[in-house]
Amino acid sequence: MKKGVRIILAAALVLSMTAGAMGCGMKRTNSSGGTAGGGAAEEDISGSYVIRIACENSETYPATLGLQVMKEYVEKQTDGNVEVNIYAGGQLGGEEETLEQVSQGSLEMAVASFAPVVSYDPEFEVMDIPFVYNTYNEAWMVLDSHIGTDMLNSLKDYGMIGLAFMENGFRQVTSNKSPVTAMGDLSGLKIRTMQNNNHIGFFQAMGANPTPVAFSELYMALSQNTVDAQENPIANVTDKKLYEVQKYLSLTNHIYDAMPLVCNLDFFESLPGKYQGIVQTGAVLGMEYSRFCNAEREDLILEELEGYGMEVNEVDEAAHEEMKSVAQPAAIESVANDIGQEKVDAYLAEVEKVLGEISDY
Repeated sequence: MKKGVRIILAAALVLSMTAGAMGCGMKRTNSSGGTAGGGAAEEDISGSYVIRIACENSETYPATLGLQVMKEYVEKQTDGNVEVNIYAGGQLGGEEETLEQVSQGSLEMAVASFAPVVSYDPEFEVMDIPFVYNTYNEAWMVLDSHIGTDMLNSLKDYGMIGLAFMENGFRQVTSNKSPVTAMGDLSGLKIRTMQNNNHIGFFQAMGANPTPVAFSELYMALSQNTVDAQENPIANVTDKKLYEVQKYLSLTNHIYDAMPLVCNLDFFESLPGKYQGIVQTGAVLGMEYSRFCNAEREDLILEELEGYGMEVNEVDEAAHEEMKSVAQPAAIESVANDIGQEKVDAYLAEVEKVLGEISDY
């Protein structure tokens, strides 16, 4: 990746932080301006537009805060001609439902995890391979490269367009049984996973007993001991108050999980070119802000969770490598069965190439 790309992304982050200037999850101020997005300067623009964006997380979740930055930017840069309304907390349905609405054109935009997106576009399955990324910077730089852009654009074949990757974070394991310090601690553990065959497969390979449960039903499933453990980004542990029904949080960092912001393609193309550019710029600003919020808050959330009585533990490098040696081959085989070994190999090779290019920065 060229250094210029990183500078552009850094500039976007500065703009997005300036837009908030409030400490993530606290009271917000209005977004600052900036130059308008693409489109011809003399383009004749008329009419007004409404964008409804659905997300299942709360209003203070990093991805939702990023959407707020996007809203402020888009509305200001279009002089209010494009109105953006955010429906957080699953008001319009779960991720599967809202993604279907976007694909059918009854909803303009939605934020969804990779798992439901995969049901439309198998190209995203490569993100189900665990232990590919060691740090947020690695994951961000790959998704900001042609690898992520190609995935977002591939949604056009399904009547949608991907605009950005809102932040979700590395997935971690929580449990009521014991902390996970080695792969053996997963043996027989009844752990909630998403309805995702690749996730189910690699947890089975590590000896766990994965059980899919809808995200909206997770708290109840844990409280009723339907499952004993679950895996999610740290922000979800506090956002959904899972600390009330879980004792241990183990920082497995087993998979990086972003949340594509998708838009109905027909609606997007109905916007004037200038507004399309503004929406795309706003989405990138929102993405960078959601990343900033998540990174800023994770250490604070861990302290908060410990205050609620959760025991938090790191997973050492040896245990991490042991899990990777079993889980990653299982996931690669599963993903390859769906999209072909050549695509999996090409993805992993491109990831290695991008990470090599950024290693000097």
